[in-house]
Amino acid sequence: MKLQIDVELPTTPQPTYHLTIGEITAHYRDVMSVLDGHGVSQEQASAALGLSPTTLTAYGRAYGTAAHRTIPAATLDRLRDLAVDAFWRAAADPYRADVAGSDPIYFVPIWHAVDDWGLLKARHPHPLRALEVADKCGGWVRVGWSADPLTERLPPIDEHASLRSRWRKSARRIYRTFGAGDVEGAADLLCAIADCCRNSLWQYSTEYRPWRIQVSLSQVLQIEAACRDLEIGDEIQPFESEVRQAMADLEDL
Repeated sequence: MKLQIDVELPTTPQPTYHLTIGEITAHYRDVMSVLDGHGVSQEQASAALGLSPTTLTAYGRAYGTAAHRTIPAATLDRLRDLAVDAFWRAAADPYRADVAGSDPIYFVPIWHAVDDWGLLKARHPHPLRALEVADKCGGWVRVGWSADPLTERLPPIDEHASLRSRWRKSARRIYRTFGAGDVEGAADLLCAIADCCRNSLWQYSTEYRPWRIQVSLSQVLQIEAACRDLEIGDEIQPFESEVRQAMADLEDL
């Protein structure tokens, strides 16, 4: 018997960074192509996630077909982490020359990202990658090796990278305040602040440029205000800029 399955495709225009199911599927395929390009097979990716290769195949099927399954946001986040980690490992390869070998020696600083206990989480020649890892685990960056003995701290970063770093640090504070039992509750709050869907949220914290969404100053100020409200036990208040607050104070006089 031949089945006739009709699926109604979304027609309502979506706000910026609110992905449709078709866009999620297309992005998933992009993630899998990056993994494949850096030597991570579908079988290896499925093993890392504890899923079957068949399930990953279904996530990439065209939306509207009977074989399609929409990938959960948390699973997509983990896949993107695998892909980005593979990309950065490949980017670091030119700087891993053996000092005793015939390859040239690269005199570049190697940055160490440590967690809040001071334990090493990652090492990398690209300071923004080290900073990203450190921000997500509540730690900091220190130089592990440098030809210049005076190199002790990260080089200056631009304002956009600074905003991304502040966002990551505040996001971690929110996740920690919500606790391990309510990870998705914390994610819902972050999505409301960023005006994005759950599938786009991860992109605000990555330094991988093709998938990065640049966070704005107002979003950073809002997430920092939410952190303060949560940590002192107050209900999260609607965000107001300093100018709006000052105008409101004048109206009360």
